[in-house]
Amino acid sequence: MKEKSTGKRDPLENFEAQFKKSTLPLMVLRILSEREMYAYEIMQETLHRSHGRYKMPLLYTTLSKLQEQGLVIESGKTISDDNRVRVYYRITDEGRHHLEKLKELYAELTEIVKDIVYDEE
Repeated sequence: MKEKSTGKRDPLENFEAQFKKSTLPLMVLRILSEREMYAYEIMQETLHRSHGRYKMPLLYTTLSKLQEQGLVIESGKTISDDNRVRVYYRITDEGRHHLEKLKELYAELTEIVKDIVYDEE
């Protein structure tokens, strides 16, 4: 994280980091709801859809947590031409149900924040 000359963290960068941390499970589940992928593919898909603006921090940690919760499973492994092991992930039925709930909650919270922040009394 960048630091200002005062040695303190930039509050905007902290806000962005917290926002990403909060929305990462939602985005990972959404992307995996389309097809199974390995982690690097998920990162690349996110960069593509965000026009290069959204890099996924803590993706492997998030995938592990989603697995622990039974929302995502490993669906297979392959070895690439350069001998890298690719672990593919797939969303579970429970994960699809959770995704729908997250989407509803995200939409609701987004509207509440917009109402408060952009209120034109």
